[in-house]
Amino acid sequence: MALFAELGSIMTMPIATWFGFTTKQAAAIAIVGGADGPMVLFTSLKLAPDLFVPIAVVAYLYLGLTYGGYPYLIRLMVPKRLRSIPMYPPPNQRKYSAIEKMAIASITCVVLSFLLPVASPLIFSLFLGIVIRESGIKAFQDLLSGPILYCSTLFLGLMLGILCDANTLLDPKVLPLLLLGCVALLLSGIGGLLGGYFMYWVSGGKINPVVGIAGVSCVPTTAKLAQKIVSKDNPSAIIMPAALGANISGVITTAIIAGVMCSLLSKLPN
Repeated sequence: MALFAELGSIMTMPIATWFGFTTKQAAAIAIVGGADGPMVLFTSLKLAPDLFVPIAVVAYLYLGLTYGGYPYLIRLMVPKRLRSIPMYPPPNQRKYSAIEKMAIASITCVVLSFLLPVASPLIFSLFLGIVIRESGIKAFQDLLSGPILYCSTLFLGLMLGILCDANTLLDPKVLPLLLLGCVALLLSGIGGLLGGYFMYWVSGGKINPVVGIAGVSCVPTTAKLAQKIVSKDNPSAIIMPAALGANISGVITTAIIAGVMCSLLSKLPN
């Protein structure tokens, strides 16, 4: 489902080049479809630093689109009888220990960093957070979820506020960026729901197609949105665990796609 939900990141790139953007700029714009702020910022800094501010502004508008637009998209694409499908945990589900989870995260981080060295800082940061969460070291968990999170958010907002002057907002390039960002998110939402339908078919009707929208890695917004929509049609249906799994898979998939784009395109001329 996470792969299907990258439809916007893949299809928006040729559309952006048709609008007159360079290949590197188009890739930086297209990654907005992943709906993951750090990935968007990293890719724009690597591939299109001249568009960093307008892309960052457009990227952080995705919350409004996912909250406001995705509910209508879900109801349009998924009929009520399918939205009401309850999901149950598989029998004899294995519980993985924290050591196993940290080992898998560490090995995956090393392998992806070797494969995509340009994006290794992004990949390392992603899996470092997973390891700290699973380690159970409360001091580190509180540090990341408290001071570091709030300070980084504050300074990101201040930086964008300082750099985003009137000339930037009135730049003729900003409107196409906004339109392309909306197109990327729309295509990703459609792709995610198509992935939900695919898994519904593969599982023999056991997976609710609405889970597919959570493949758009806006954590945990799209997962909560999926559960909210389903709860309105069937209050006893719980899909949140599966939706959060799709959410995290979407984050990792977006990081890999961003790394591939940076690795392949970073050496191209601007």
